[in-house]
Amino acid sequence: MLVADDHPLFRSALQQVIAQIYPAASLYEAASVAELQLEVDRHPDIGLLLLDLHMPGALGFSALSWFIGHRSNTPVIMVSANAHPETVRRAIDHGAAGFLSKSSGVSAMEDCINRVMAGERGLHPGLDANAAGASLQSLDVADALASLTPQQFRVASMLVEGLLNKQIAYELDVKEATIKAHMTEIFRKLGVHSRTQAVLAMGTLSVETPQDLAEPPA
Repeated sequence: MLVADDHPLFRSALQQVIAQIYPAASLYEAASVAELQLEVDRHPDIGLLLLDLHMPGALGFSALSWFIGHRSNTPVIMVSANAHPETVRRAIDHGAAGFLSKSSGVSAMEDCINRVMAGERGLHPGLDANAAGASLQSLDVADALASLTPQQFRVASMLVEGLLNKQIAYELDVKEATIKAHMTEIFRKLGVHSRTQAVLAMGTLSVETPQDLAEPPA
């Protein structure tokens, strides 16, 4: 089972919860989308992914979409401090088997994991999912991202961050011509013709932080 979260303490807490339920399970961890992709490649037998919504290298539900495209039979439980009804609803619409708030108790986490592993889907214990779901455009973009290779996904993510081709080439240690070839394929899969259109398309997967999480308490 794989726990993907960029916060070491919470990642460790999730691993402890899983270890209590499945003491014989092999546990893997990732602190970024790049590490997630490496773990997916190394361990094709992963049986469950617990995925943080705000992972370095991801935009909203992009990492969820990519993972489901490459491991369609592996359930994903999305975990986030952002448990806004719209966020929960969109996560389920984009294929998450369940959604857990980071404030959930251990018993709620254990119950959700057990039920997902038993085949149940659409779980969101103690949370409200009665909100507008994912748009048709975002679902189409998710399907496109699901077909990207790991390297194409990294290029697309850096594109959204505003990096130029030569900057992406430097970060990935490849030739600029290689990045241009990836861009051509990314545009084709997204059904767009420019960098701006690609950024706007991927932006449909973004998640805004609710006001009560964005501002520190008075």
